Amino acid sequence: MQTICIAMDDKMLAAALAVPRISRPICPEETLRIRQHFHQARSRAYPAWYLFGCRAKEVEGLVELYLRQGYQVFLTPASLLQPKIHYQIIDVQFCGLSFSTYQALIRQQIQVLGYLPEKFSSKAVLAGYLKKSGGQKYLPAQKVYYHNSALFLPQSKDGVYILKSPFGAAGRNNNGNHYTVWLREALEKELPAVLAGLPEGEGVICSEFIITNDPSAAHADHVVHKMHFIGAKPYGTICQRFIHWCDWQNLRKQGVLALPDFIGEPFITIGTVEQITGFYDFAAALAFQAGRIIYSADFMVPSDGIPRFLESNKLGATFAERFDPSMPALIDAYADLPIGKF
Repeated sequence: MQTICIAMDDKMLAAALAVPRISRPICPEETLRIRQHFHQARSRAYPAWYLFGCRAKEVEGLVELYLRQGYQVFLTPASLLQPKIHYQIIDVQFCGLSFSTYQALIRQQIQVLGYLPEKFSSKAVLAGYLKKSGGQKYLPAQKVYYHNSALFLPQSKDGVYILKSPFGAAGRNNNGNHYTVWLREALEKELPAVLAGLPEGEGVICSEFIITNDPSAAHADHVVHKMHFIGAKPYGTICQRFIHWCDWQNLRKQGVLALPDFIGEPFITIGTVEQITGFYDFAAALAFQAGRIIYSADFMVPSDGIPRFLESNKLGATFAERFDPSMPALIDAYADLPIGKF
């Protein structure tokens, strides 16, 4: 019987197993016992849904589907993934993996699933690859600054900017602080101090703040679309939409606001990407993130109708959500892909 090891970010795996921390691999026998206890339990943290399913979400989960395919299933925290290991297949969909470790595993003829190069965790790198794919028009006007960068701002017809770190996610920088939104005058004044405070070699992205005017969302001025991808293609036609109304009065008063203070809490609903002109050309430009992987891509559609890419997330918290009730949850569709297809 073949063995497969599901590696997961240490904190995610600990949350999935409802323990403070996990510092050892879980063997197939113990995986089975945990699966019997956790399978389809609605009250567990969302990483448990990825592994063991959730009845309320109609998700089976990676462990269940790999067991049905006849594999012995190990679980391990990502920090224990070393070049000298003896699994036949390793699934790294829910963790990062350095290129050197990936190469070492391949040299041992270990099949690696769910791998995306670690450099793609940087928004700046993603933007660079999107440009190379002919997708310059799908990017907001933006610039990456470092400690000694020139101080000119990228273009912005509305004079509004957002600052974020290349490795941030979910509206937060890698240091845990929120992204910030600035009026041009305030940013021009404070940018020298912002750059002076950057550690050597660390960058910050300054991007025009995309403003929408969505007629299907009461003309909301900040609508973020989150679309699932599997391999190099969008998964179905249904996306999730985060609809916000911005606090312009407070921004004009303060000059700068933390992102959640400016856009407020979202109204979350679904939409169809088939109504977005040029969406499939946009999606094709993201095909550099190909392979046996799943990820979600965040984008916005300003009044010119051309999607603007914000970021993609391989460890997103929506893979157990079924945007389209006629299709399986993304994590189940991924687990059912023939191994070796990509």
